Amino acid sequence: MSLVDTDHNDIGLLVSFAIRPTQRPGRHPDYQRVLSRYRTELEFKSATNAILHGLGARVLSDGDFGLILGVEAESPLAFRVSDLPNTGKPENRLLAGLVLTGLVAYAYPSTQELDDDRVRRVSARDLDAWLRELCERLRSHDAAGDVIPEEGLDEAWRIFVAMPSVHYGEAGRGFGKLTSRCTRYWVQTILGWLTQQGMARPDSSAEDAWTLTERFRVHAREVALERAYSFIAEVHRREDARG
Repeated sequence: MSLVDTDHNDIGLLVSFAIRPTQRPGRHPDYQRVLSRYRTELEFKSATNAILHGLGARVLSDGDFGLILGVEAESPLAFRVSDLPNTGKPENRLLAGLVLTGLVAYAYPSTQELDDDRVRRVSARDLDAWLRELCERLRSHDAAGDVIPEEGLDEAWRIFVAMPSVHYGEAGRGFGKLTSRCTRYWVQTILGWLTQQGMARPDSSAEDAWTLTERFRVHAREVALERAYSFIAEVHRREDARG
């Protein structure tokens, strides 16, 4: 049976929900309805996938969190690190990328753990300390003459270790607040952005803590395919085995 106008409207509705990552099927009956059509009606699913393909996107999951999309770098739906606050400078974009990739390795030290759906919690303080330890290990690798295969990672750790963990504004509206001149700022900025993307939520059980969502785990599988993640995970496994 050919699709009609109402079917196309439902496809558009489903895509509109999918590109708003904080939306949940359980909160919107219409989202639940069109998601059910995607899961059960082959022609509807094929047409939706074709439209997403044209937008440079594909479905990573159609579970209880809704339609979770992966997008190509050239897609109009793609997020760019430069969209984050204070990432106009190349070194700041490298820091943001390091924190994002490092967070995946922190939460999921191996690709096998990506199949484990238990809740992951992270505090800004602990992640900042973990990243600093990672960068010190990379400094040791560099001093030993070992090659760090990912150029961006090789630049990012140098920027990270040169920064203090905390630096507070001393005047004006930024007085007493973390500034972009410290690593804790970048950790909190990334976790705050992930909250806006439906991939984390504030954890009221601890200060400056977040809970990573299922949406984050789905996207983490994509990050785990990248060379930077593989190298970071291998460095930690090697060091942990030594001691």
